[in-house]
Amino acid sequence: MAYSRYRHVFGCSPLHDMSRTSIKRVLAILMLWAATMGPLTTMAQQNYNDTEGYACNAAPSSTSCSTFAFYRTFQAGESLRKVGDYFNKTAAAVANVSGMNLLSTTASLKQTQALYVPLDCRCLNARSQMQVSHTIVKGDTFWLLSVTEYGGLTRYQAMMASNPSKDVYNLTIGDTITVPIFCACPTAAQVANGTNYLVTTTVYPSETLDIISARFGISTTDLSRANNVNSSSILDVNTTLLVPLATLPPLATMDWAPVTSQPPPSPPATVASPNAAPAVITKSASQTPLYIGIAVGAFGLTLAAVFALLLLFKASRNSGTKPKDLYESHEYYHPAPTGSTRSTEEMKRPNMVHLELLAGMSDMVGSEKPVLLSHEEIQSATQGFSPENFIQGSVYKGCINGQLVAIKQMKGNMTQELKILCQVHHSNLVKLVGLCVGGSENLYLVYEYAKHGSLNDCLRNQAAIGRTTFSQSAAYLPWCSRVRIALDVASGLEYIHNYTNPSFVHKDVKTSNILLDENFRAKVANFGMAKSAASADAGPLLTRHITGTQGYMAPEYLEHGLVTVKADVYAFGVVVLEILSGKEAVVRPEKDEEEQGVKERALSDIIVDVLNAGTAELQTEQLRKFIDPQLHSAYPIEIASSIASLAMTCIDPDPAVRPSMKDVTFALSKMLAASLEWESTAEYGSGMSTVPIEAR
Repeated sequence: MAYSRYRHVFGCSPLHDMSRTSIKRVLAILMLWAATMGPLTTMAQQNYNDTEGYACNAAPSSTSCSTFAFYRTFQAGESLRKVGDYFNKTAAAVANVSGMNLLSTTASLKQTQALYVPLDCRCLNARSQMQVSHTIVKGDTFWLLSVTEYGGLTRYQAMMASNPSKDVYNLTIGDTITVPIFCACPTAAQVANGTNYLVTTTVYPSETLDIISARFGISTTDLSRANNVNSSSILDVNTTLLVPLATLPPLATMDWAPVTSQPPPSPPATVASPNAAPAVITKSASQTPLYIGIAVGAFGLTLAAVFALLLLFKASRNSGTKPKDLYESHEYYHPAPTGSTRSTEEMKRPNMVHLELLAGMSDMVGSEKPVLLSHEEIQSATQGFSPENFIQGSVYKGCINGQLVAIKQMKGNMTQELKILCQVHHSNLVKLVGLCVGGSENLYLVYEYAKHGSLNDCLRNQAAIGRTTFSQSAAYLPWCSRVRIALDVASGLEYIHNYTNPSFVHKDVKTSNILLDENFRAKVANFGMAKSAASADAGPLLTRHITGTQGYMAPEYLEHGLVTVKADVYAFGVVVLEILSGKEAVVRPEKDEEEQGVKERALSDIIVDVLNAGTAELQTEQLRKFIDPQLHSAYPIEIASSIASLAMTCIDPDPAVRPSMKDVTFALSKMLAASLEWESTAEYGSGMSTVPIEAR
């Protein structure tokens, strides 16, 4: 009967020639395939590197469990109480499971101290997780929280999914967010194989499956199978793995040395031997109906797919209307201006560069595409490009749907920059919110509005954005704001260097390309010169076309055209020196000094003299002269010295000596924490009242 229904639906499709014998053969093949794949799928339970966490197991008995996470402290000075607070657990609970019962819960732990954290794992929104609450404090971002306080046990994408009502680009201090900690419960097959826990662990730099499996005393095969990953795969830093364990190995017995060619150590008796063959799940006769159901279901889905394709084919043949081009479907192009010698139709249509740009947007799979705006909307937003809306250059302030934006008129081929802007999403990178192709010549890019303009403007006593709202009234930047800005820029650069695919070199890092929002949070802008970073396989990226700004270009780029992420590190070091000193990247002498033969000097040269000025006392004296006098000595000289030293390392002539932006971000996060602590002291509070807050 079922066969006759399919035959009636498909009419003269090739399926009507199939005999009942053929169908039986297909069913038999499907049953054999399902029976063959059964033992494999029971062991490969979770997919590695899913940014939203682990899928819930189908069995109701496996949707909740008590399990653990392997955690390492991200900075010195953490305590059991603080770690417990991160995960909404008591310090005693963390201490007990970590074998640290006798340790004071408030005692400082060393950096990267290993701990077990108990997790109450549940299935929520089809994901296995333990949800904890976190109160937003100054400086928090989803990404920063995921890799610091929560040690990579969650991902910022999962945090975004768990907090859909929060604006990730503008978190409000005091708000409470939900943090989904990744976890999973063992399946019945895994329990039958001796697995009692799936412990969540984070992948740290240089770690491999061999190293992690040896640490926990299991085989690489068991670890790779539990995570559905090839045993030879290269792991990404700050991703998670599930470690199948019968019991928790004591932290004190773990092997922290990297594994080379040596086999993993012998595991406890309760854990399967690393050299043992993979367990084979034996199917009983009672499981046969299950495979029949799988086979029939698969066959039914195949028939449904064929039916859907036939309907789509029929619909496409019946549709005689040709879809309009993008520029024909919407009024995105303005008519020719009065008196133009070109026809209205010529002026309305974009040139080939813009057509390629719009076509290229369709290739941005997984990217957030900007909103396409009409020229009328751009005109209305800027009040006809009114002088009152003028910012600087070709940039105007506008308002679209109640949101303040910065509208920049561009010329030429902007395809590369547009693609990059659509691929990067980070709170410390300027956000492209829309674009408009205005005829054959002009392209308008619409960015989020940065109220306080560029960092260069704020440091140089210039009006940032809007003559009526910011004219010549930029208050001086206090110490903690400057450190926060440096950290913001470092975080943005770290993101494009390490967490985009492909990774990028900005190539034009400078204070005029760093924008400040209403809270003086920094956003890196202007990706017009950005290039894909060279991979290890492709070799170094070289160019003969040297472009950039004096004072920011790395020596290897100037001399050899070598383009690497270390060129951004160099330019960032110069930006930090500008933040510290308030001076430009190249210090030019005053007129009277020039007459005396004083020549211009780069900040990168000046700081070397400052920090190599003989005794420590002399270095401190020279550093105080170097630091921006607008700070009026309201800064911690020890932290200032550390930041100056970090900047000097960033501008080292040898790119191999320069730190990565990841290392810089980590160092600056600690310096900001120390600065905030200094700022909160009574001594600073009493001294601050004497510091004039004046226009610069």
